[in-house]
Amino acid sequence: MQRKVNQIGPSTLMVSLPSKWVKEHNVKKGDALEVLEDGKSLHIYTEKNNIEAKKVHVKLEQENAALARYYLAAAYRSGADEIEIHLSKNTIRNDKEGKDEDVHDFLQRAMENFIGMGIIRNTPSLYIVKELATIKEQEFDTTLRRVFFSLLVTSDDLINNIRRHNSAALNHIFQYADIQVNKFVDYCLRILEKTRTMNPLFYTVILQLEEFGDGLKYVAKQAAQKKVDNSTLGLIEQIKKLLVLTEKYFYTGKSEVLVEYEATKRTLREELNAAEKISDPVIWLKINKMMGQTAGIIDTKLLMQYH
Repeated sequence: MQRKVNQIGPSTLMVSLPSKWVKEHNVKKGDALEVLEDGKSLHIYTEKNNIEAKKVHVKLEQENAALARYYLAAAYRSGADEIEIHLSKNTIRNDKEGKDEDVHDFLQRAMENFIGMGIIRNTPSLYIVKELATIKEQEFDTTLRRVFFSLLVTSDDLINNIRRHNSAALNHIFQYADIQVNKFVDYCLRILEKTRTMNPLFYTVILQLEEFGDGLKYVAKQAAQKKVDNSTLGLIEQIKKLLVLTEKYFYTGKSEVLVEYEATKRTLREELNAAEKISDPVIWLKINKMMGQTAGIIDTKLLMQYH
C-alpha cells in the first residue's frame, strides 16, 4: 500500500498508520512505537512487542561439559532475554580433561562468552542469566568484521609457528584461538534472532566462518603433533590467501576480486590434488573443507545481491 508523506513542521514529515493494523494491535494516541531502520526500509513495532521478554530454561542433569556448552550457546543464540539454568548436581564431567569439575566454575567461565548478558542470581541449584544491555542492529557489522579479523590473525599465527616448529604455540592455538571467534559468532547470531530485520542469508555466512575457525584449530593440533612439510605449509598459506580474498569480496563485491578468488581457488585445488598422497591426510582434509567454506561464503554474497 502507498501512504502520502505530509509535512507538519519545518523539518518534520509524517506518514499515517494503516487503520487495520492500528485496530489489530490496539494502538492508541500517546502509545510508544519502536521504529527500526533497515536500509531503505522501516520496521514499526508496538510497545507490547518490545516488552515481552523471551525466557528459556536449560536443565543440566547428566550432560557433560561439551554437551552443556551446546545447550547454553543455543539458548544465547536464540535471543533469549533470560536464561534459567537448573542444576541437579554440583559437578559436571569434563571429558576433554578426563575429570569432574565444579559446575559453578564451569558456568562462570561459560557466561564470559555471553556478550550483553550477566548472572543476576546464583544458588546451588539455579542460575539466572539476564540481558543487561540492549542489542543494537548497528553492532552486527562491527562484530562480523571481528570474526573475519580473528580468523586472519589466527591464520598468521598458525603459519608463523609452523615455520618456527613451535609446538607449544600451536597447542595454544588449538586450545584457545577459536574462543574469540565463537564469542563473536554467537553474538552475531543473537543479533539476527533479536532483530529479525536483517537478511537471513547472514546465517550461512556466519556458520561457514565458525566452521573455518574450527578447521584452523584442528590444523594447529595436527601441526603440533607432527612436523609439517613445505608442501603442506604451502597449502595452509594458500587457504589464508583465499580467506583474505573472501573477506575482500564480501565487503566490496568487486568483480576483479572474485576473478582473483577463483584463480586462487583453482590453484589451491590443483595443489591439493598433487599433494593428496604425500601430505598430512588430516590437514589435507581440513584444507579441502575450508576451501569449500570460503566458496559457500562467496556464493552467499552473490545470492545476497538478488535477495
